[in-house]
Amino acid sequence: MTPGRAGVFAAFVSGLAFNLTSAGNERRVEVEIDEAINQFAVLPFFLVLGAMLPWAEWARLGWGAALLTVAVLGLLRPPVLLALMRPLGLRVRDAAFLGWFGPVGVAAVFYVTEEASRAGPDPLLLGVGTLIVVASTLAHGVTAAPGRALFRAAGRRDDRAADHSR
Repeated sequence: MTPGRAGVFAAFVSGLAFNLTSAGNERRVEVEIDEAINQFAVLPFFLVLGAMLPWAEWARLGWGAALLTVAVLGLLRPPVLLALMRPLGLRVRDAAFLGWFGPVGVAAVFYVTEEASRAGPDPLLLGVGTLIVVASTLAHGVTAAPGRALFRAAGRRDDRAADHSR
């Protein structure tokens, strides 16, 4: 494993270890830190990304780019989580929610730039990578409020059904 990948892997394993060993109070502090990072780092990152979008490259990609975007967003995570919902102990609504709301964002741009640094700048890679990130940001942003409302409504229905079955 190369040194750059070792760091990403170490951060992932550290996050898993933190989740397994932390208490509720520690997680609340973690959420506050995450929100601060979002305000000071991620939002400016997306502002800069928006300023440098490769519109001409997207136009060259044609209709295949739209099909690829739909396939990545709709067929990457949702079917996997729906297939694994029983082993993970998830209800259908939980698997569907988790499958959809996992936006492709800053990490994807990191991997695109990592590949560009290794293989050289490739306009096609940059075009496809940024298109997926922007499409994900838009799709998940637009569906966040209605998705949350549907998720909560389904939870209330499940709670009422559980109360009636007792």
